[in-house]
Amino acid sequence: MAGIAMFGAVARVSMWLAYAGAGRGSELLWPVLWQGMRYDLVAGAVSALLVALLAAPLWLSGRREQAVRCAQWLLVAILLLFALLSICEHFYYAFYKTRFDPIVFGMFEDDTGAILQTVWDDYPVVPGVLALLVAGLALGWLVPRLGQWLGLRWPAGSGGWGKAAVLVVQCVLLLLLARGSVGTFPLVRRDVTVSADPFVNALVLNAPLTLYRAARVRAKETDVGTDPLVGVHRLGFASLQEAAHAAGLPSGEPGHVRAALFPTAPGTPRPLSSSPHVVVGLLESFGQDLLYSDGPGNDMLGRLRGELAHGYRFDNFIAGQNGTHPELENLLLGSPITPLTVGRNARITFDSSAALPFKRAGYRTAFVYGGGSDWREIGTTFTRQGFDRVYDARDIRQQFPKADGTEWGLYDAWLFRFAQALLAKADADGERLFLVLLTTSNHPPFQLDTVHRTLPQDPAALGPRALPDTAELRRMLTTYQYQADEFGAFLQTLRESPLGERTIIAAAGDHNLRTHYRYDLPAEQVDVDRVFAWLRVPQAFAPAGSVPDTRAFAGHADLIPTVVSLALPGQSYFATGRNLWGAAGDGGDALAQFDRLYTPQGVLWPLATPQLHAWKDARHLAVEGVAPDAASAARARRVAAGVALRDWYIRDQVLQKRR
Repeated sequence: MAGIAMFGAVARVSMWLAYAGAGRGSELLWPVLWQGMRYDLVAGAVSALLVALLAAPLWLSGRREQAVRCAQWLLVAILLLFALLSICEHFYYAFYKTRFDPIVFGMFEDDTGAILQTVWDDYPVVPGVLALLVAGLALGWLVPRLGQWLGLRWPAGSGGWGKAAVLVVQCVLLLLLARGSVGTFPLVRRDVTVSADPFVNALVLNAPLTLYRAARVRAKETDVGTDPLVGVHRLGFASLQEAAHAAGLPSGEPGHVRAALFPTAPGTPRPLSSSPHVVVGLLESFGQDLLYSDGPGNDMLGRLRGELAHGYRFDNFIAGQNGTHPELENLLLGSPITPLTVGRNARITFDSSAALPFKRAGYRTAFVYGGGSDWREIGTTFTRQGFDRVYDARDIRQQFPKADGTEWGLYDAWLFRFAQALLAKADADGERLFLVLLTTSNHPPFQLDTVHRTLPQDPAALGPRALPDTAELRRMLTTYQYQADEFGAFLQTLRESPLGERTIIAAAGDHNLRTHYRYDLPAEQVDVDRVFAWLRVPQAFAPAGSVPDTRAFAGHADLIPTVVSLALPGQSYFATGRNLWGAAGDGGDALAQFDRLYTPQGVLWPLATPQLHAWKDARHLAVEGVAPDAASAARARRVAAGVALRDWYIRDQVLQKRR
């Protein structure tokens, strides 16, 4: 237990030194170390009980020396595992800006080989393995000697009853330590709040416990279970009726809630021949914060720069999720539950799908991905969600045999050429196309071994918080520039062709680039969550008398309601957000990971029991949260109710279709 407590303290101090920033005083660290030690003792006690259980058969069979050696090596293995998890989580935090969460398990559903290659290329794997080997040898030498030293001093009791009493006391103490509390609830089920600063609170748990919590959350999300109200209750509502009332609905009857979740786009339905093509682009790691460094010596836009004036760029667009696949499920299925489309759920048709309104209107629907369609089973999933075809790298290579790429997918230029060809063919055939694009090039390990335009770079323009490895930073800037430039070329080609006057385009980054900056969290949380977003609507389809409010907060949940409202008047759609064409009225709001609510007053989180982190300026928040004012609290509850209703609807669909 002492070893685990020591490793836990070292891990917390390391994360503090790496990520706390200069603005936090060391007085905030001491409560973290104290409370964290309690959780480390829980982990240590559980480990000791596990070791005792595994070594007991040898001890009881009379092979006591073997039992002792077995226990010693098990302890060494547990300590090394604790250290390994702590190291992995240290770098996981650098990438995802959070402790272990359910996304960590995506490694086994993603292209695992590509992920391992990225880890090998970007992280100190060899020094880490060598350090663990040295630590293993040191522990292998130390643990037996420490055991002997303790054995000479630990009370053993005299006589049979005395020894039994000592054993019982030790077991009781271990059980109490494993529980961590003598109160109603064990320590691991309690709140870890030691400060009003979320970063400080995040350091309390150790890596095994954060992994355990992530596994529990993932199990609850992926195993929908038998109760469709799980998400409703989690967000603080006693019933569907209470959530419906908080959302402003006149009735909480399931039929009325379902009807309210599928509004009809206003306006008179138009014939298919008079309807626009619609393109929705999800751009890999296209965060907004790098664009603040854009300038003549650090061109982050390339040909995209010239296209921005032909549409509307949203300044406060917040990523709904922190990973590509969760974002796809959020954008195209309206699902607060992720991962949703795994296992048998991959074969369920969700009537919340973004493709279905277009399918009902007579559109041809297609999803184009630069990687393989077996990634996260998207080929299986989205062909059941109203998409006529899911095109992947194999289809692109059939049309463009010279297409090249990385282990994650073909370079974006080929994807955009393929998309252009699909649009041209559909138009020539008199069809209308709903087209979703997912790029791959701006992704670790940031390789760009293909013909591309060279744009000026200046890593110094990113400021002092940028990655110190200038060579790696230049690789990141290059793939970011490449994606922007090729997307701009695609837009320019469309705009300069007849297709441009009958194609609506909405595009956004899926999440930010993650590893180019060391963020001071939560003060700079908005730079983590804010992504590039842009909308172009030909004049023939733009509602008269209004324009988008590009300063209002918006997010991925608003994209499909917007394009359906513009392209398909008279069609119903799943109500995940608002139509971005027009004034937001209240400055808009947007959800990040269904937990952080962005508003003009500040960011409210966690959504179920929010604290308000007020704006200090456009890119910085107050570190410590305060109780929200009545209006902000009501807003958070209304948004939480909307999420709860969508969560209920998705779960209810799964349960009904499994019967």
